[in-house]
Amino acid sequence: MAILSVRSSSAIEHLARVLGVLLVLVLTVWAFWANSKRHTERLNAQFGIADADKRLSEAEYAQVQAFITDLRQRYGIEARVQVTREAPAPPASMASGSAERAKTLFVGISPETGKALVLLPPLVERALGPEFAPRLVNEHFPFHMAPGKSWQKGLLLALDLIQLRLAALAAEPEAATPETATPKTSTPVQTSTNQAGNTKETHVK
Repeated sequence: MAILSVRSSSAIEHLARVLGVLLVLVLTVWAFWANSKRHTERLNAQFGIADADKRLSEAEYAQVQAFITDLRQRYGIEARVQVTREAPAPPASMASGSAERAKTLFVGISPETGKALVLLPPLVERALGPEFAPRLVNEHFPFHMAPGKSWQKGLLLALDLIQLRLAALAAEPEAATPETATPKTSTPVQTSTNQAGNTKETHVK
């Protein structure tokens, strides 16, 4: 323990050295915690992506990871993104009525079959509307999986759209509306005429 020993010629110097050692220890622990937190977030995001053939580029993969992390941190929603050569299918743990199904968003696409699947948690589905997921499946993804199009771009656009819609819904209560604004009331005015013929206005409180 010689490395942590503190020798000083005065009480003040001794205290300063002790505080310095403690500060170094605190900063070291904090740096280790922050690095572990970032590593855990990356692992959690990686587990949310199923791309066995590695067809997403590094930048595209990072954008999907950021989407998964953002939904978890902002809304407590788990997200699963699947790219497959077969028909997309959610994991068995997302069976209807399960606890995971209630809090997990699933987006799966199959460029080879031209099929897509979007499952929203019940609360999110009610918030975005019952037509949101079907439009992604039947209109958005088929367009971007057509010949000459980019399914990668279509996938990232769909994730961006989900984020934008959720952010807009979260911001709605904070927006001022004409119905909630306090109207300005005018003060009644009473008009009278004196003997000289001059008109006098009196504000009635």
